Amino acid sequence: MSDVTEISQYEQNQNFNKITTFIHSGRYTSLLRLAGELAATIKGRPIRALDVGCGPGTAVGPLLSAHDVDYTGIDISTKYLDAARRTHGHRPNCRFVQADAADPSHYQPDSADIVFALETLEHIPEGAVVRIVENVCRIVRPKLFVVTVPVEVGPAVWIKNGGSALMGYHRGSGNLRETFWAGLYQMDRIPTHTVWHIGFDWRWLAQTIRHNAPIREVTSLPFAWLPRWLAPNMLIVAEPQKAQRGSGIAP
Repeated sequence: MSDVTEISQYEQNQNFNKITTFIHSGRYTSLLRLAGELAATIKGRPIRALDVGCGPGTAVGPLLSAHDVDYTGIDISTKYLDAARRTHGHRPNCRFVQADAADPSHYQPDSADIVFALETLEHIPEGAVVRIVENVCRIVRPKLFVVTVPVEVGPAVWIKNGGSALMGYHRGSGNLRETFWAGLYQMDRIPTHTVWHIGFDWRWLAQTIRHNAPIREVTSLPFAWLPRWLAPNMLIVAEPQKAQRGSGIAP
């Protein structure tokens, strides 16, 4: 598969039909809401934003169109970065950098007001995710650390995988047996999480973030009123600047 085809497939998956488009849009709606909160408190300069795992730049357009932002996107994939630069490289205050997000040398203290990782951390091995969370919360220490991830445990995964199968939409979230056990929270009965959706547990991620910064918000997406066991996706918002400096542990 060529790079262009793979990127096109990624975009088609997000917009497979009106249902998938709506579900995926929740992350951008949440990001714009939170950026708007920051914009109301930051005067005289743009919001400094760091996008971890920016991919082909799907968050750039909505964010820069809505707010005054100095944006940096990082990704380890050259093909995604090339696509992002082709689409958004002309924008002022917008740059894309190839970097391993788990490497602390790529981070500068107090360099961003908001750091976000939208539908990214479920595609990274858990050991590296721990390093990324530590880098953001202990080195950068932004006002807000915003994460969205899919729910791949509990009854929600039965609904998601069953509905996707009926639509002909492949989620890469496990076969029938694996879906059954994930829906019962029996994670020891399915393969260990690697870089696919299968085996990913958002609750583990929330706890990892909680060990490094106070969590302000855990919200179901696309609707906050959905119970977590039915939500397709979760939004986690932490406030690293409120953590005790140096320890990585919230006071």
